[in-house]
Amino acid sequence: MKAGRFETFRQVPKGNGYEEDMLSLTKDTVAGMDKHAIEKVVLQSIDNEASKVRDKLEAGQLTSLTLEERSAWVRFIMSLQLRQPSNVLYLRNESESVLRKNLAEAPEEYEALAGQSAPATLEEWTEQIFPGAIENFGLSFFHELLNDPGVGNKLLRLRWWVYDFNACSNHLLLADNPCVFAGGIDHPNLAVVLPISPRKAFLATRGELGARAIREADPKVLVGRLNDASVKQAKERVFARDESPRRFIENRWPSVVA
Repeated sequence: MKAGRFETFRQVPKGNGYEEDMLSLTKDTVAGMDKHAIEKVVLQSIDNEASKVRDKLEAGQLTSLTLEERSAWVRFIMSLQLRQPSNVLYLRNESESVLRKNLAEAPEEYEALAGQSAPATLEEWTEQIFPGAIENFGLSFFHELLNDPGVGNKLLRLRWWVYDFNACSNHLLLADNPCVFAGGIDHPNLAVVLPISPRKAFLATRGELGARAIREADPKVLVGRLNDASVKQAKERVFARDESPRRFIENRWPSVVA
C-alpha cells in the first residue's frame, strides 16, 4: 500500500526475497568475522542445499530424502523464521542491550584488575580491544540459533507431506513471512506449512488429528485456508503468480503490497 493505494507489480525472482545488508555487521571485520559472512557464507550455504531439497519435494521424491537432506530442509525452515527483519532487529538490539548491562555490572572488579592506562570501564575496554563486538553481539551467534538441536530435532520428528493443488483453480500465495506455524513448536497438533511452488506445499504435522485433517480436507478448502494464513501473517508483501488473487488479498490485509 502506497499513498493509500494497493499496488501490484511484476518482478523477476532474483529481485525478491531479500533485504540489502539486513544481516551485515556494522564493520568490515568483527572479531575475525567478515561483514557479510552471515549472508554470503551461512545463509548462502543453507539456501543452496535447501533448493536441492525443494526440487526433490516438488518432483514427488519426499520418501527418498536422506537424513542430511531432511536436516538441510529443517535448517532452511528455521532460517526463514530467524531472518525476518523484525527478528533480526530484536536480536541486534536486545543482545547489545543485555551485553552492555552485563559489562557494567560489578565495576569494582574491573577497576581492581585494570591498570592505570586501561579504559575507564569494561565496556570501553571491550570496544577498544574488539571493535564492533558489542553492537554485533547478537549476530555473532546467528549460526548457532540456526542449528538449535532442540528445535531442529522436533521438526525432524514431524510427519512430512507434500500436498498437490494442481486440481484447484486457485494457486498458492507466498508471503514475505512464508512459513506458517499453526501452534507452537511443542503443541500436540503443530502444523508447519511452506509453499514450494504455486501448486504444491510442504506440510509437517504432529499427531493424528492434523494428519487426518490433511487426508480428509477438500483441496479447494485447504488451499483457501493456507492462503488466508499466509496473507494474514505477511509483513509487507504477498507474492502471487498473477493478479487473480488481488481481491482475496485486499479483503484480508489491505496494507499488503502484492
